[in-house]
Amino acid sequence: MYRFLLMNLVLFAAAPLGWSQDVSDGPWKYVLRKPGPRWVQADFNDERWREGFGGFGERSTPGSRVGTEWTTPDIWLRRTVELKKVPAKPALLLHHDENLQVFINGTEVVSLTGYITEYKVVPLDQKAAATLKEGSNLLAVHCHQTGGGQFVDVHIIDADHVPQLPEPPRPEHPFKTELMTQWGEKVTPENAWREYPRPALMRDQWTNLNGLWDYAVTDIAVTETPAQWDGDILVPFCLESKLSGVQKLLHPDQALWYHRELDLQPVSGQQTWLNFEAVDYECSVWLNGQQVGGHVGGNVPFSVDLSKAAKPGKNTLIVRVTDATGGTQLRGKQRTDPNGIWYTRVSGIWQTVWLEQRSVRHIDDLKISTDIGKSSITVKAILNGDAAEGEALQVTVRDGSRVVATAKGSADGVSVTVPSAKLWSPDNPFLYDLDVALLNAGGAVVDSVKSYAGLREVGKVRDADGHL
Repeated sequence: MYRFLLMNLVLFAAAPLGWSQDVSDGPWKYVLRKPGPRWVQADFNDERWREGFGGFGERSTPGSRVGTEWTTPDIWLRRTVELKKVPAKPALLLHHDENLQVFINGTEVVSLTGYITEYKVVPLDQKAAATLKEGSNLLAVHCHQTGGGQFVDVHIIDADHVPQLPEPPRPEHPFKTELMTQWGEKVTPENAWREYPRPALMRDQWTNLNGLWDYAVTDIAVTETPAQWDGDILVPFCLESKLSGVQKLLHPDQALWYHRELDLQPVSGQQTWLNFEAVDYECSVWLNGQQVGGHVGGNVPFSVDLSKAAKPGKNTLIVRVTDATGGTQLRGKQRTDPNGIWYTRVSGIWQTVWLEQRSVRHIDDLKISTDIGKSSITVKAILNGDAAEGEALQVTVRDGSRVVATAKGSADGVSVTVPSAKLWSPDNPFLYDLDVALLNAGGAVVDSVKSYAGLREVGKVRDADGHL
């Protein structure tokens, strides 16, 4: 064992690389649980170890240059270093927080305690240098930390020619695991989120677009549809998720593209709407090369009218997404540099995508209120399209299949009195079904939707002691 006190460490300065050895960050093989006793030997089987680029640790650690996140108390690292020749003054260029052991070809050459805040050059004495050879050398490292920041990185160098280390490769993938819930294991392209996505405003005619789409990740400067796609992504799962089949990070300087074909049959007097329940964060939508809409914001649904660009038969849909996580946009608990709560980023489509047919004059939204004193449900319709003379709104209240009340009036508000009303409560959360129809002057149905309502009232009362 060869020990070196921190006082013997020499702060390195960037110098011309006179030694021909290339300095890279790996990849390394690593594990976070103590391996078998022969882990420092070249013939040790590390096929099941994880792979990552150095250095390893937290980006908040002073002087660190992190290629792979490491947050556990211990890490064991292995990599093969090819030497064209043994350096004249062999040394290690290293950074550690905290305790460090370094092995070369099975022999411990450095053991350090404590931590440092910048890279240092540690010369190898004669015995340690003798472990090096031309060709393949097994470099093995163990680092243990007890609290605060953490980081480890080790390179074999010539002390007379200290290299300028390159910027570490940025991570391209989130943390990967084989863990999966029993429900996740059953997800397929055919069954991914088949439920109707908007139960408060249901239409009979709709098409679920969840399933396999083409995707590609490009530089953010690319504004033309990619000529080739990187592979399949399972919508509606985000790019970073295991269920998407991709598990790739989207960086702020990149764009995520989606593609799929739609079989459309436009109908006279109706519109074809494309609905996204959520896309994170900023997106643009094209149909057949024509931009038809877009949205900014990662958490709310939005809709795009495809009618002007749609044609009978095959239609090409393109969606482009950017996500500047870490910038000025709202991000919740997501960070480009996860720490603390450790939420994985979410980018791209992450809720159901679907098509629906709507009349040109249609119900866009419903505002529903209740009054338990009057046993009434009031429905106000938000309408889209040109208003027609004499149009009316009809509301039918159902208890299961049984009609309990019906009323008709203007779209500004129709109140329906429910006889012997069943009230909603946490113990009995009863909901009435609502059929809402937009009628023309002749009484014909122009548009219809289904919704629901619970008769309840929220308030405050004082108890026997006068407390609210």
